[in-house]
Amino acid sequence: MRRVLCLYPFERATQKRLAAISPELVITFADPDGQDAVNAIRDERLDALLANFCPADLTKVPALRWLAMIGAGVEHLRSIDPWSHGVTVTNGSGLHGTAIAEYTLASLLLFSQNQTHRVENQRQRGWPAAWTERWKKLLGVSLRGKTLTVVGYGSIGREVARIASAFGMQVLAIKARPTVKKDPGFSLPGVGDPDGAIPARTGGLADVASFFAESDYVVLTLPATPATEKIIDRSTIAALQPHAVLVNVARGKILDEAALCDALSRGSLRGAVLDVAINEPLPQDSPLWQVPNLVLTPHISAINDPVGWWDLVAVLMMENLGRYAAGRDLVNVVNGAAGY
Repeated sequence: MRRVLCLYPFERATQKRLAAISPELVITFADPDGQDAVNAIRDERLDALLANFCPADLTKVPALRWLAMIGAGVEHLRSIDPWSHGVTVTNGSGLHGTAIAEYTLASLLLFSQNQTHRVENQRQRGWPAAWTERWKKLLGVSLRGKTLTVVGYGSIGREVARIASAFGMQVLAIKARPTVKKDPGFSLPGVGDPDGAIPARTGGLADVASFFAESDYVVLTLPATPATEKIIDRSTIAALQPHAVLVNVARGKILDEAALCDALSRGSLRGAVLDVAINEPLPQDSPLWQVPNLVLTPHISAINDPVGWWDLVAVLMMENLGRYAAGRDLVNVVNGAAGY
């Protein structure tokens, strides 16, 4: 028998379904999921932990062999390093694609359809005559035929690409291993680009600047690792065309925020949308709040409907619990050295 502790807030009916996965598993459900709660766990026989955090002192859970996260990023685990203690870590890859892709396309449309001008025009009760300059400012520009570069072609980037291609956009992809086309992670039917067939071209991290030079829009979806810290720096931002728009739904550390602020303030970049920042919560005195043509949201892009979200999480957990009970390979296993 394997002892499993779940700290995710599943409804009672979902808990029963999870508990019935296998007689080989004894699953206990408790709340809440937080670093303090996880650090308080002391169980010498605990085999698996379904939580977004890892105990800071792994000697309190010496039998732990599996940590099942629902988040995609694992940078908060580096200091604990569960991998060196024989713990397999799985993440929530494939859970966030739909919500983040829709957030991203909404961000592109915000600029392509000049929504801020339209809202302001309504506030001023404007009804400008056709073909006047004020009227022209309210017109949109189609996404069809425009080029989108997706930096980080995992499950999220692939779903962004799928929706963008449905809008008639040309997609370019940047990934750490550009020759690997298939997505080995968890995905739902009809979601993403599991075979890597959508991009017109796929390049490596060294190709960011050259791809940016061709791009009308850029979305950042890559993980935060030592290799990707500030990979979007002053030189790569300078490669973007003045009409380009950048969206960051990855992590704040991959982007040089000062360089982005400078580009937007000088008008050498049309706009940007940031759902993440280097420092979160973003301090009230951060210069980001005052930058023109910059939209900020408080790290909300990954979740649309909290109720439906937990149903989706349950699908992944049921899959991996069944595999764990049967001794089969888990899905979404994180490579600790690579950071994803």
